[in-house]
Amino acid sequence: MGKNKMGQREKKGIILLTVCLAWMLVLAGCGGSKLSDKFEEEAVKEKAMEAVGYFNERDYQSIIDLGNEEMRNGITAEGFRAASDPYLDKCGEFKEISKAVVLGSTDQKTGESFGGVVMVGKYESGQIQFTIAFNEQMELVQFIIK
Repeated sequence: MGKNKMGQREKKGIILLTVCLAWMLVLAGCGGSKLSDKFEEEAVKEKAMEAVGYFNERDYQSIIDLGNEEMRNGITAEGFRAASDPYLDKCGEFKEISKAVVLGSTDQKTGESFGGVVMVGKYESGQIQFTIAFNEQMELVQFIIK
């Protein structure tokens, strides 16, 4: 029975990540917008690199711990592992970030600003694209890989 509940929690986390992906697709589709003055570009990049570092170490709980309450409650480290390990297994050792674009967005309903980075990581046998976003408190609200 506990296993079934965990399965529901994992599904909720995947749905949360899908909703976040939709947000970034809208942002990217519109060409993105300028980063709000509530964010410092370097701070956003550094925090995103911290998350990518945890990803490369397969320290998924630390990524979750960077998140806002919704993210922390939306997915477990086991769920993150199930979604992420296949990428790392396929692509091998991390080499470098080859491209990074910083974007901003504002929620039209609440007025809250978000800062995000779309980065391409080069690995020994491929590449992984990261779409990472933070709220105004620099809490992780999105971590998408593809």
